[in-house]
Amino acid sequence: MSHDRFSLNARSFLLAAIAAAYPVVGYTAPAARVDFAVGNVTATGLNGQSRALTRGAQVDQGDTVNTNGGRAQLHFSDGAFVSLQPESQFRIDQYRYDGKQDGNEKGFFSLLKGGLRTITGLVGRTNKANYQVTTSVATIGIRGTEYTIQYGNSVSGSVGEGEINVCNTGGCLSVVNGESYYVQKQDTKPVISSKRTDLPPPPPTSGPPQVVAGETRDKDGNLTTTTEVAPVPPPITGTQTLSAITGSYCSGACVTSSSGAVVAFDANGNLVNYFSSTVTSVQMGGNDGIIAWGTFIDTNSKLTQFVVGAPTVSSELSALNIAQTIGTYTLIGSTPVTNASNQVIGALNSGSLTINFGNSGAATANMNWTLSGANYSTTMTGFTNGGSQFSMAGSSGAFSAAASVGLFGPSASRAGMIYRVTNGSIDGLGVAAFKR
Repeated sequence: MSHDRFSLNARSFLLAAIAAAYPVVGYTAPAARVDFAVGNVTATGLNGQSRALTRGAQVDQGDTVNTNGGRAQLHFSDGAFVSLQPESQFRIDQYRYDGKQDGNEKGFFSLLKGGLRTITGLVGRTNKANYQVTTSVATIGIRGTEYTIQYGNSVSGSVGEGEINVCNTGGCLSVVNGESYYVQKQDTKPVISSKRTDLPPPPPTSGPPQVVAGETRDKDGNLTTTTEVAPVPPPITGTQTLSAITGSYCSGACVTSSSGAVVAFDANGNLVNYFSSTVTSVQMGGNDGIIAWGTFIDTNSKLTQFVVGAPTVSSELSALNIAQTIGTYTLIGSTPVTNASNQVIGALNSGSLTINFGNSGAATANMNWTLSGANYSTTMTGFTNGGSQFSMAGSSGAFSAAASVGLFGPSASRAGMIYRVTNGSIDGLGVAAFKR
């Protein structure tokens, strides 16, 4: 299944759970801000006072958002997005995120009625027990997930990516990407459903028009189409322990892998420290909150290519294997190809990666470079063998390429590689980053 792009307009996801009473603790930072609000969208605080929500407004722990006949999208501080459908009520029971994953982060929510689409953020990624959504029919826990839920007298939903646990007094059900589920009532065990839960966003029927980016209105100011804001996840920030692959030149090309690299980023997602070594001349290739890559020069004037991120856990790799998933990855970024003298000798022009997770993780990468003014192409092959790091290699005549590859994020949503290319007169290293 290909996941080249996530859009709240085009993907369906699942969210649910019982209206339980969670202790409310005050924090100074807002839980979320409103990306947009169309129609008469309000928030009711713990003091019972209601206020109108417009774009940029903050939403706090304890608030209940009511869309009435309109719609709204919330952007939480951990990078999560929640898109609320008309006639929905969504309460933030308990929320805490201080900019780092230290075990104290929490996200407990209640969907009181209506429907929503969501992509989860950093809360719950390390400790799954710290994230939960409830209705009176079922409780939902996540494992790094995109999903949707429709809640009335019963609950139904579909998972776009990742995995959820749907539980009530009747039992629990695991639902993975591409599957749908249905819960008839609180004491009836959830079941897999063949019917997807899609939540088309109808235009609001009441409330004053509020123009937001992506909207089209007629001469009378009536909304004709609305495009929801595509979620842009925050970068990896702070000090993290991540899976890493690095490449540099020692007595030759040295490519190393680590499953426990201590890496530090500033508030903008720029690398500042790697394994307790201060880095200089950092050139970030990218940082999308799941994977980060680029180059840096250390205090010994050695240039290092790097790619880091949260590794895909073994249980999710096993699920991909069981489901016989074929992952198709597109290139989202790269670094210049450099040689042993720290000189740029070329660039990666294009690349693609395909992994058959059901066949020992058989992987194929098709790559094309311009190196020292000449064009080179090759196909690299390898096997994941169920792991989050593996090797690939390929050649075309005298030209050869070899790579160390890592799988990152929920359900291997990202892949990154450090590759070496040689042909006798050329010897270079570079990074390629991919998205499924």
